[in-house]
Amino acid sequence: MTVETIKILAALSSIIGSIILAYRVTGILTAVSLVAECHELNIQQLMPNQTGDIQNLGNSTAHIERAQKKRLLITGFAFLIASGILQLVALLVANT
Repeated sequence: MTVETIKILAALSSIIGSIILAYRVTGILTAVSLVAECHELNIQQLMPNQTGDIQNLGNSTAHIERAQKKRLLITGFAFLIASGILQLVALLVANT
């Protein structure tokens, strides 16, 4: 395997890992934002100046649990780690 091939594999691993992590982080932030908004609404409804019916937005943590998807996070980090290892191998091969 040539140095150029190793560098290309390293770049591809970095790109794939970054895309996967960006996708997962976006999903996690969306779920956390939803849960925070639900929590804030629940608190506002319990304030003394609240008029009207109080609605409990329960089970909002289910959104967080669905957003975790640890396999994708691990896969994304594995690609980034593989990219670093491949870059190191390319550097070592180029110097020998």
